[in-house]
Amino acid sequence: MRIGKIILIVTPLFLAGCWDERLYKNSSVVSLTGIEGTIGDLTGYYAYPEATSPEMKTVVITGNGISPRDVRQEAEVKVEQTMDLSVLSTILMSEETAEHNIYEYLDIYFRDANSPITSKLAIVQGELKRFFEITESRQSTTGEYYDRFITSLEENSLVIPYTLQTATSLIFEDAQDLALPYLKMGEDDRPNADGIALFSGRHYTGKTLNTTEAILLNIMNDSLGFSTRITYLFKDSPITVRVDNLKRKLNISENKIEIDLNIDFMVSEFPQDNLDKVSNRKELDKFLTEKIEHDMNEVLKKLQEAKCDALGLGRSVRAFHPQWFKKDWNEHFSNLDISAKVNIEITKTGILE
Repeated sequence: MRIGKIILIVTPLFLAGCWDERLYKNSSVVSLTGIEGTIGDLTGYYAYPEATSPEMKTVVITGNGISPRDVRQEAEVKVEQTMDLSVLSTILMSEETAEHNIYEYLDIYFRDANSPITSKLAIVQGELKRFFEITESRQSTTGEYYDRFITSLEENSLVIPYTLQTATSLIFEDAQDLALPYLKMGEDDRPNADGIALFSGRHYTGKTLNTTEAILLNIMNDSLGFSTRITYLFKDSPITVRVDNLKRKLNISENKIEIDLNIDFMVSEFPQDNLDKVSNRKELDKFLTEKIEHDMNEVLKKLQEAKCDALGLGRSVRAFHPQWFKKDWNEHFSNLDISAKVNIEITKTGILE
């Protein structure tokens, strides 16, 4: 009788480890940064949470230097742990800084593999320090506060949605310009949205659109958030309408661009009511058409004065009519005959009817 051999092969079990593991407990995790000044004389701000008993505290560190990297290195010597920007959610920049080549201040984030490219960007009016002091008085939020704030503006169509990645891609784009949230500090020491800052190429123009104009820009840009409302006075009574449906068409010729918009509105506020009558709705349709078309054309004039093609009209010209596209698009854009033509219809009148 033959007895077979049983051979037992033992294979070692190897567990993969994280060779690049970084523990947050060993770092100062920065979620909000800011920069003001110009190359050669810059000040940077870095905000991070610090756990103290019995509550969470926000610490703000400043650094000075001749470049963004120099500023960060100078700030590093003031913290007890290495600064970690892997969860950076918001970058604030002063008007003075943005008036220069904005990419000079953003380059550092793309050369650091740990920096996220989903951070929000905003231009602020006045001293940057005040915008960081508010995070010290409010426990918890630091950069997340501004991230949520800007996200809410996007959802209400008050600003065009941009991240660090998408904004920077436009900096290198010769057929569309950047438009970033423009914030100012209110009398109650709370940041307020004051519209959007207009760029021409890589430079902030010093010109802005207010919040109402920003909504109209978003409508023309077909970049609507969750809610897009606009309010006017009609016969001394407020009328607030919300965009329910939007169709946009560009009519392009050699020296003329017409933005053709068909907009369906839902009424959100109208104390006069009586919208069950067709004649009343048609009267409101006519009023809104004339008013919004006029205001949109005023916004277009401001864009042309700033040489800011925030609508990306140059992209459509370059793609579908390349023979009419100019390399110096900003200059050419400012001299074109650009207009908006609007057709409005109230399709939903509210819950009372």
